[in-house]
Amino acid sequence: MAEAWHDLRKVGLEFIDEAPQSYRLVAHVTFPADEVWRALADAEGWSSWFPGVEWARYADTTQEPGVGSVRQSQVGGVRYDETMLIWDEPCRWGYRIDRTTAPIARAQVEVTELESDSQGTQVIWRLATDPAEALEYLADGTPFASFLQQLHEDAMKGLEDYLTERTVV
Repeated sequence: MAEAWHDLRKVGLEFIDEAPQSYRLVAHVTFPADEVWRALADAEGWSSWFPGVEWARYADTTQEPGVGSVRQSQVGGVRYDETMLIWDEPCRWGYRIDRTTAPIARAQVEVTELESDSQGTQVIWRLATDPAEALEYLADGTPFASFLQQLHEDAMKGLEDYLTERTVV
């Protein structure tokens, strides 16, 4: 049986500032921004470091990815099709979710900003959403903002470990 897809509203980068709910999370990794950028841009590598990502890929493998590219992924059993909205190497990368197999939102944009410092890179993840239902708490009572903060911290630890392993090899 084919999976049912749910289309999300096609919004642009302005949605980051206009969304009904938005979150800004910051973490630090000890690698330079260009290395962090390469890990973000490498769709297939995400399953090695981002929690729950089972697979990810760019739909068109005949062209270099960039603004307008479609990234496909499966995270926690849910499929996503995303359109890249920003590709400013090595400082900003982001996408809009176009459709998903779970009715999570009416619109959603995620942008990651990289800011170099003397000890590596500040990774700022911005998630803007018009959720299908209010996202104040998860089903288990966990505040959604706390869940996102923990997810971002776990992802950045995974990224740090992933980049360390690649450096050692």
